[in-house]
Amino acid sequence: MSRSLHIDKFLLFDEGIKRAREMISVHQRNTSFADFNIELETKRNQLGFDLEIFLESKKININTISLSALRSALNFLNELDRTNKLNSGKFSKVPGFKIRGIVEGFYGFPWTESEREDAFKKLGDFNMNTYLLSPKDIPWQRFQWREPFQEDFLGSVRKYVELGLIEGVELAVAVSPGLSVVYSDQNDVEYLLNRYRQLVSVGVKHLALLWDDIDSSLQNEADQKKYHNISEAHADFSNKVYQEILKLDPEITFTVCPMHYCGRGDESYLQVLGKSLNQEINLFWTGRSICSEYLEIVDAKVFQETTKRFPLYWDNFPVNDGSLRHSLFIGPVRSREDKLGQYSAGLLSNPMTQYHMSLFPLYTVGKYLWDPENYLPDKSWEESLEFLIPKEVERVALRTFLRNTMGTVTGGDPAPDVRKAFIDATYARRRGEIKEASSILKKEAQRLEEAYIVLTSPTFSHIEIYKDIEKWLVKFKIGYEVLGELSELISRTSFDISKNTMKEDFDLAWAVIRLRDRFDISPTNLFGDVIEGYLWELAAELGICQSV
Repeated sequence: MSRSLHIDKFLLFDEGIKRAREMISVHQRNTSFADFNIELETKRNQLGFDLEIFLESKKININTISLSALRSALNFLNELDRTNKLNSGKFSKVPGFKIRGIVEGFYGFPWTESEREDAFKKLGDFNMNTYLLSPKDIPWQRFQWREPFQEDFLGSVRKYVELGLIEGVELAVAVSPGLSVVYSDQNDVEYLLNRYRQLVSVGVKHLALLWDDIDSSLQNEADQKKYHNISEAHADFSNKVYQEILKLDPEITFTVCPMHYCGRGDESYLQVLGKSLNQEINLFWTGRSICSEYLEIVDAKVFQETTKRFPLYWDNFPVNDGSLRHSLFIGPVRSREDKLGQYSAGLLSNPMTQYHMSLFPLYTVGKYLWDPENYLPDKSWEESLEFLIPKEVERVALRTFLRNTMGTVTGGDPAPDVRKAFIDATYARRRGEIKEASSILKKEAQRLEEAYIVLTSPTFSHIEIYKDIEKWLVKFKIGYEVLGELSELISRTSFDISKNTMKEDFDLAWAVIRLRDRFDISPTNLFGDVIEGYLWELAAELGICQSV
């Protein structure tokens, strides 16, 4: 019976059919097809679905063997319903990636239990099928790995598994023993297996073993005698664990994160590990860098040649832990090749510590993973706002704020709207149209202030979003205040037509520098380099460098 609980082979078993009916009941409610008869077939042997709608007879046929694909089929029907396109017809869909989802794998404060519960529904909405639980700084994950899981934790895991069955999202759980493990000690293998047995007993079907962010040398004397290098130790230990896991359930998915998880994909560590590691074990990889600007097929092929398997991407986007903690990476995912799914085992996105802010970029990740060849980053991002923020006035205000933190490691201008205002003001100023330049910046300041008022109002519907962005709103307020004061300063400048430049004015120049210093008070990153760059350029044009 336990085999029937595997998300992507769910409908092959009686228990799976029962669960599928529960899912249909939940996700058919409050739709225009709520009274349609949905018939389920289990002949399709791929990860996608076939769907046929009979409008007159109010009947829908869905053919799939995957519970996650069934969830996506219901999403597809809901989208047709939402856009008034629910008509008779046949449709077939296959996801671009097999494993699609997130890894809660960041350092710092983990997501709360209520946020995780909500995440299962949201990931299902986004056509994702995997949630890997691996918060770095929770003691059970890396520091206390030899101890059995506590009953309250296992209760939470059981609840997540059950939520996943309704949403088509499989829970995976990782353990990281590398800080203190003795690779040659069979007792340590057993300590880890005890934990995995506990997880399997409450329904977990995807287990992970992480060797990331540890010392690259063998520290224990017994290990030094048994292994030539740490890659041999990792392969041996991982294989021993996997061999025993298969005895629990031969259908379990097992994933290992190698110590060298980024680079060119042909490193000697990966060569040894890939040669020795059981071929059925997935290997995580982040691409060329820890936070990779792009993911390309050519690199995936190198990784496959080296390790004898395609990578399971651990995509460090939009994560903002560690030195990135002052930034929000809100923009859409970019620069991932549209056929990458054919050369990978899947992709898990590592989100930000701010759960609710993560949902906007994760929406775009879901769009990319499901249908990469038709993925449009900017269109998808705009759709994320409509999906997550129903009230138009709040959506407009939040969009105004978010479009000042759009830049990510994957590309994109962090502040496109404010940048355009400054470009227009600069062109006007350099044509000698001082009043016009001042007016442009004043209007932009007013636009930002209006958004701030909505977002900080007691009537703003999304208190959880406000809490996520509260410290960035401090910088946002400083930003529009600086813009307003800058507008007034520019109105007091003079233009030298004969030299086609601003007339030097040391007092105004220093006033501009003081504005820049004020803008720098808050350490949070907002507006990219737009405001600071403009302030320095204007001060230089007014002669600041000649006054010192």
